[in-house]
Amino acid sequence: MPATLSLIEQLREFETALITEAMTAMGMPNTETLYTGSDIRRLTSPSGPMVGVALTLEVDTSTPGKAPDASGLWESYAWLQQSALPVVVMMKCTGAELKRECVAGDGMAKIFRAYGARGIVTDGGVRDLERIDRVGLVVFGSGVVPDHTTLSYKIAQAPVIISGVAFATGDLVHGDGDGVIAVPAECHNGIVEACALARDFETRAHLVFRRTDMTLEEKRARIGDLYSAHQERCRVLLA
Repeated sequence: MPATLSLIEQLREFETALITEAMTAMGMPNTETLYTGSDIRRLTSPSGPMVGVALTLEVDTSTPGKAPDASGLWESYAWLQQSALPVVVMMKCTGAELKRECVAGDGMAKIFRAYGARGIVTDGGVRDLERIDRVGLVVFGSGVVPDHTTLSYKIAQAPVIISGVAFATGDLVHGDGDGVIAVPAECHNGIVEACALARDFETRAHLVFRRTDMTLEEKRARIGDLYSAHQERCRVLLA
């Protein structure tokens, strides 16, 4: 099932970490390949979850002597104009020095936001964070870098790997202060219900954690029973 606007808007109700828990309970294989690591963090001020479909770019802003080429940027603006869904721009850095990549600033953020982008995710750096905050675009990256050596942007023709996660154009992306995840198509039909069940399970489990009238062994057994029932409900939701 491809991503829809209804699915995107419903997933804005849930935290990124809760969605990963729901996918695990559904029995989604290889979930460790679906979430970014600590090298990617939210750089802009807190906001609600960022949810949209991916538009993938390959970016080089750090290779000395490379001829600038912004054609991919203009193609991405046109792609955004035509998209019926909110978009997350995924920028894979390919330059000579990853720590010196600076893929976006407030000017680019304004254009992306004007054409419907919800956020940027990159394994490189960005700049102008205070002004990007005022634009309202969510940015995830490795840190801040004040300048760039060159500017070369290309629409990716194959999935890009950012922090160990493969993202392809059109993939469903979710991110908040805990990081960024890909939500595979086979989860789409059941993920909202699985998230609601995961929230219910966590609430019930946390209530057990707080009880002072149960022994540790009783708590362990009760949590085990709750999770077994939770898994049973969620496993039938995976396409």
